[in-house]
Amino acid sequence: VNLFDEERLRILVKSSDVVINLVGILYETKKQKFEDIHAKFPDLLSKLCSELNIKKLVHISALGINETVSSQYMQSKLKGEKNIINNFNRSVILRPSVIFGPEDKFFNQFASIAEFFPALPLIGGGLTYFQPIYVGDIAKSIMAVLEKEEINNNIFELGGPQIFTFKELMKILLKEINKKRFLVPIPFLFAKFQAKILQLLPKPLLTTDQVEMLKYDNIVTNKYPTLKDLKIIPETIESVLPNYIWRFRKGGQFAKL
Repeated sequence: VNLFDEERLRILVKSSDVVINLVGILYETKKQKFEDIHAKFPDLLSKLCSELNIKKLVHISALGINETVSSQYMQSKLKGEKNIINNFNRSVILRPSVIFGPEDKFFNQFASIAEFFPALPLIGGGLTYFQPIYVGDIAKSIMAVLEKEEINNNIFELGGPQIFTFKELMKILLKEINKKRFLVPIPFLFAKFQAKILQLLPKPLLTTDQVEMLKYDNIVTNKYPTLKDLKIIPETIESVLPNYIWRFRKGGQFAKL
C-alpha cells in the first residue's frame, strides 16, 4: 500500500466521519523510514482531514516522547504529533506504553527467544521502567475519545495499572512459560555493538535505535490526561498474559506451572 498516494487517500478520508491512524513501524527498512511513516504521513493525513472537514482524527503515537530523547523513532513520532496539532484542530493523540496482547511484539518476541536460547538479555541491566497496557484498553480508549465530542486537541498518556522494570517483566514471562533462563545484564555500549550486527537481519531482533530508547523510562508522566480521565480501568498483565502466552510452554495450555 502506498501511503502517499494522495488521491487514493483523499477518497478514503472523504468517505469517513472519523479517521484513526494506527500506522507505525518499529524499525526502518530500505523502503520504510521513520521520517516518512511517523512524520510525513501524519502531516499529509491531518491536512486532508482539515480540508475535508472530518469530525475527528485519532492518532496513535508512543509514550515517552519528548525533545530530549535522542532516538530517531521517538523524534519522528514527536514530529508527527506536531504536524497533526498544527494542521487539524479536532485531533486526539494517544500515547501508549508497551502494548501486550495475543499478537504483541513484546512478550511473544522474548518468549520466542527463550525457545531457542539459554539466556535473555537485560540491556542496561534491565532497569528501564515500563507501564505495559493491554491492547483491548487502547481500543476502549479510542472508542471513548470518539464518543465524547468535547474531547478535542488532547494528548492522552496510556499506561497500565502496574509499573515494572524490564527485568521484572522478563521474570514474569519466564514464570508464565515455565522456563528457566539466565538473565544476563548487558551494558548499553555493548548492546549497541550487538545491535549493529542484528539490525542487518530482515526482521532485526534489536536495532541501535531501540537500544537508545531503552535508556529512557516508558511510564505515564501525569502531565497529560490518562485512562483514569476516560474512566477506563486497565487490565493487569497477570489477568491477560496467561491466556495467550501458554503456547510457548512445554505441554501447551494444560502444562503445569
